[in-house]
Amino acid sequence: MTTGYVGLGSMGLPMALNLRKAGFDLGVVSRSRGPVEQALAAGAHEASSYAGLAAASDVVCTCLPMPADVERVYLEADGLVAHARPGTILIDHSTVGPDTCRRIDAAARARGVDFLDAPVSGGPAGAQAGTLGIMVGGERDVFERARPVLDAMGKTVVYMGATGSGAVAKLINNLLVGVHQRALIEMLLVGQKAGVDLDALYQVLMGSSGRSAILEMMYPRLKARDMAPRFRTELLHKDLRLALETAAECGVHSATGETALAAIEAAMNAGHARADTLAMLLPLEQQAQMRLFDA
Repeated sequence: MTTGYVGLGSMGLPMALNLRKAGFDLGVVSRSRGPVEQALAAGAHEASSYAGLAAASDVVCTCLPMPADVERVYLEADGLVAHARPGTILIDHSTVGPDTCRRIDAAARARGVDFLDAPVSGGPAGAQAGTLGIMVGGERDVFERARPVLDAMGKTVVYMGATGSGAVAKLINNLLVGVHQRALIEMLLVGQKAGVDLDALYQVLMGSSGRSAILEMMYPRLKARDMAPRFRTELLHKDLRLALETAAECGVHSATGETALAAIEAAMNAGHARADTLAMLLPLEQQAQMRLFDA
């Protein structure tokens, strides 16, 4: 099975490298030269264009930052859909809205090309380890044909249903990430202001019903004020906006999602768009008139 990969960012590059480790022939296209060189060193080859990659591949995966990037790569005249052979499987790992997935799927079907929306969770560490969660929407038979490729990149690969279902699952996940992160920061501020030792609080929460993945992952980073960008503020802002749009289309008012969006927007407005999402800490500290972990 000949594979292609478009978008060698912090997630896409390690995912592509795992395809090579699994023995797949791999062609790559990316805007940044450094990651392309890393892929070439691992035995991949570089395609000259999206069109060339699509024409030469049985499966093409993409991982791109914004919905506009996804639509550009898939739907423009020199894009993947227009140049993929009938029977080719296109797999998008980006986080976009379900409507974007359905537009791409409709265009692909018109050319006899298959499409899966397959966003991922687990961050760069999970991408490197090949342990990502992958939530997949599309036709089940296409999903089964694509399993060897998906299994090379993820540990928990779950078929979610019709096209767009993977996108909805990812937006729900990321809305919960935003909500949990804001709640954690606020409650740590409360604990500190009330005189509670935060390390002791963390210890008891980790053994209590308030435990969460966000608590486990983020507490050490909050304590170290580690805001090196693992997941950029501007990307979570995009995801929360899409999640709230999807909720509204389903007739659900997500008040908790709105509070998470407000916190991430405050960080964006303070100039932290390209910092890690933990930058939402800074405006929340200003509101509380205190600095977390200060004696």
